[in-house]
Amino acid sequence: MPQEADNSVYRELDKEHKRTDELLHVVIPIGVALSTEQDFNRLLEKIILEARSFCNADGGTLYLRTPDDHLRFVVMSNASLNIALGGTNGPDIPFSPLPLHDAITGEPNNRNVACYVALSGASISIADVYEAAGFNFSGAMEFDRKTGYRTKSCLAIPLKNSLGRVLGVLQLINAQDPDTGQVIPFDSFLQQMMESFSLLAAAALEAYSREQDLKEQIEKLRIEIDEVKRQKLVSEIVDTDFFRDLQAKADAVRLGRRQRRARGDKPPEV
Repeated sequence: MPQEADNSVYRELDKEHKRTDELLHVVIPIGVALSTEQDFNRLLEKIILEARSFCNADGGTLYLRTPDDHLRFVVMSNASLNIALGGTNGPDIPFSPLPLHDAITGEPNNRNVACYVALSGASISIADVYEAAGFNFSGAMEFDRKTGYRTKSCLAIPLKNSLGRVLGVLQLINAQDPDTGQVIPFDSFLQQMMESFSLLAAAALEAYSREQDLKEQIEKLRIEIDEVKRQKLVSEIVDTDFFRDLQAKADAVRLGRRQRRARGDKPPEV
């Protein structure tokens, strides 16, 4: 028994060492790479591709939260089915945004796993979506029926900003054993790694958003400055003696025309 206990401790220590090593040498460098990406669509694409690669997941979807509280599909990919939607080169995703609340009752949409994660801010790992209690995976099942695919394991992670607000959801499907290729559940180690990764991904999204807001403010300020310059230039022109003399002559011509029309005179021949 003591030997078994020692082995268990060693396994836990080894797992923790692996987790720390992966965090330092894989997850953090990926996060740094995301933070330097200047193209928003490429940034979104990198988030899903890096997450899939790290977890050896067959597919995944990235959702972003909209101002009207929906989850919008922004990137979808699946290696087995050769699907790549959204991102830099893929066609637009044809699915409607997911409402976080019922439009009539206002009740939270907790039956959809991505919506639940967005609303609760908690990660969810499901070994087999066909046996998941409490969630509605009818969309995935319908997709499987049409394509012959089999959605099984699922991991959904919230992307939270520095204030704890959920910006979106990263959802991965069908983790695969690297040796056999068999679909396996997303274990607690992968879930922890993806939770760390999601913080870095959300920070990259937030940084990009702040940079774009700053650029828009600078552009707006530039337009306002240009308008002030234009108004100042116009003012300098109209305040000159030349312009006032020109304006007086134009007024005199217009007055003469009105007087001739009032008398019924014919316009002078040119």
